[in-house]
Amino acid sequence: MTRACVLGAFAALALLAGCDGPREDAGEKADANAGVVSSEDTTAKGPAERAGEAQDRVARTAADAREARADAAEDQADVVRSDADRKADALEDQAKAARAQADSKADALDDRAAATRGK
Repeated sequence: MTRACVLGAFAALALLAGCDGPREDAGEKADANAGVVSSEDTTAKGPAERAGEAQDRVARTAADAREARADAAEDQADVVRSDADRKADALEDQAKAARAQADSKADALDDRAAATRGK
């Protein structure tokens, strides 16, 4: 194996180790302190590390679920706002039409009043 491959493999292993969650890290330390594994740097996993890893997965899943619920609530809020805007636009259109109709009727009545006065 070339030196570059060894360094690449080491870097990949370091990245994987860096992805451990806090519970997994604590379990890894507990396993090493209890002598279940030879050290914290070993690739072997003891029972506390495996349990911590599972707890980290559960915590990530719960966080993802909370985020999904929050996203859904925001989407629902957007729908409510959009619906309100649509209804408000329709009411504004009705108000414009009512004003135009009233202006037309008022103009006709003004013309009738002027005709009655003989102007």
